[in-house]
Amino acid sequence: MKNILWYICLAIIGVGSAAYAIYAKRHVYKISTLLLFYLFAASLAWNGEFIVLGIFNSYAYKTGVFADIWAQNLLGHLLLNTTLYPAAATVMVAFSFRYGWISLVAVLFTAIEYLFVKQGLYEQHWWRYYMTIIAVVGILSIDNKWFAKINKGCYGITRDVTFFFVAMIIIHTPAPILLLLFKQYYHIDLINNLFGDLFLSSIIIIFFYHLIESFLLVLFTCILQKWYWKVMPFIISIVAQCVFAKMGILIMENGWNLVYTLIIYEIFIAAFILIEKYTLKPDYINLNRID
Repeated sequence: MKNILWYICLAIIGVGSAAYAIYAKRHVYKISTLLLFYLFAASLAWNGEFIVLGIFNSYAYKTGVFADIWAQNLLGHLLLNTTLYPAAATVMVAFSFRYGWISLVAVLFTAIEYLFVKQGLYEQHWWRYYMTIIAVVGILSIDNKWFAKINKGCYGITRDVTFFFVAMIIIHTPAPILLLLFKQYYHIDLINNLFGDLFLSSIIIIFFYHLIESFLLVLFTCILQKWYWKVMPFIISIVAQCVFAKMGILIMENGWNLVYTLIIYEIFIAAFILIEKYTLKPDYINLNRID
């Protein structure tokens, strides 16, 4: 069995368990709230992975699909942190599991990590098994507490922070996929010289840009609530990507075109605006919002 099949199996288990939890508790919680929480939990895992793996090179995924190790890391990250971790968080909150179950999940994830190391599917650098236990317990505990916040009259800063993480995963998703498909990447000499790998440096560049863009997206969509402010994220995205292309920061290959990039990013921005409009609606209008 090729390495990637193990990762796909874990991803399927994750998505399946989350789907079952959401379906089973559809009469207890709003489906939209559980789905939004899934995105929030996935984004939290993505941001943590960016720091631990992307910046500090703590371990490596051996997916066996690409020759470049950072392409393998990127693929492994996409499969596991978009499925397994948010699925575990969703199951925890849907069934109101507490710290005993969280500890059990941490042990299970560590056992999977141990198995992957022994099978040559994953290797540790400075990362150790006890760190996995600490990380899983910490992340799932944060997820648990945050769900309690958003499930009861979510408004104000809690809602804004939630949507910041949701915005981050939505608008960032096209970047690693297009990169792995060899359609486009981002290049800045200083970053490339510092990190030395096209896949890693490209993701670092666009990740930090998307942090800024996510903040602006939340500002114009969630905080400045008049309809005309919602046009600004589209303008900012188009201008930024055009400037990146003009400056040679955004490089396109294999017949890819800037127009395709713009269309994809505008679709994802529109998707976020629709999600924000119809989910986590506060129980009352916050009169302190800026009109």
